[in-house]
Amino acid sequence: TALAVSTYAAPANRTALADRWESGLRTLLDGAAPGSDHQLTFVRAFAAAAHTDGAIADLRALLDGGLAFDGLEVDQDLRWTLVVGLARAGGIGEAEIAAELDRDNTISGQEKAAAARASRPDSDAKAASWEAVVVSTSTPNETSREISLAFQQPRQDDVLAPYVDRYFEAAETVWEHLGTHKASVALAGLFPKYAASPALLAKADAWLESSSAEPAAKRYVREGRDAAARALAAQAKDAE
Repeated sequence: TALAVSTYAAPANRTALADRWESGLRTLLDGAAPGSDHQLTFVRAFAAAAHTDGAIADLRALLDGGLAFDGLEVDQDLRWTLVVGLARAGGIGEAEIAAELDRDNTISGQEKAAAARASRPDSDAKAASWEAVVVSTSTPNETSREISLAFQQPRQDDVLAPYVDRYFEAAETVWEHLGTHKASVALAGLFPKYAASPALLAKADAWLESSSAEPAAKRYVREGRDAAARALAAQAKDAE
C-alpha cells in the first residue's frame, strides 16, 4: 500500500491517500494486540508513513516515552526506526540523529544514523549522502546500502530534483569507480523512482541509447526506467 500511495497513485490523489494511509495505520496500531507481531509491524509502517504534524508528534512521543502502547518494547532497533521516520518527515535534524548515535555508537548504529541523514529533506544532508555512496570508495558496504535505500523519498521533490541528472552522469562510470557490489547497490537504490514522468523516461532512453557504460550498469538503469514506466501507467489509470 505504501508503494501504491507514493508511486502508483496519480499525483493529484496522493495527498489524500497519504493522509488516509497514515491515519489508518495509527488506528490499526491502537487496536493491535499488545506485544503482537502485528503491533510491531503497524508501528514500523506508521513511522514510515508519518508526515503530518500529529503523526510526527506521535513518533517523538514514542521515542521519549511520552506515548506508550501496552506490550510494545521500544528497543534500540525500534528507536532507529522512529528516528529515521522523523528524519524523513523533517521532524528532526542532525543534532537529534547525532544524539541517538551517541546512545548507540555501534556499527549498526552508525549504519542507521547514515540512513536517517540520507532520509532528511535537506540539501546538505543529501549532498553528503551522495558523496558517501557515489564518490567515496571508502564507505563501508552496509553503510552504502543503508544510504542508497534511504536517499530517494516521496514528498522530497525539490531537494531531490538535482539528482536526476546526477544519477545518469554517475551511472556512466560508477561501475569502474566503485566496483561491482557498491555500484550495483548505488544504481539500484539511487534511481529517481519518485520522479517518474515522460521526461524521465525520455532521459533514461537517451542515456541507454548513447551511453558506453558497463552493460551491467545499463541493466540497473533499464530496470529503474521500466519501474518508472509501470508507475506512470498506474498513475494514468488512477487518474481516469
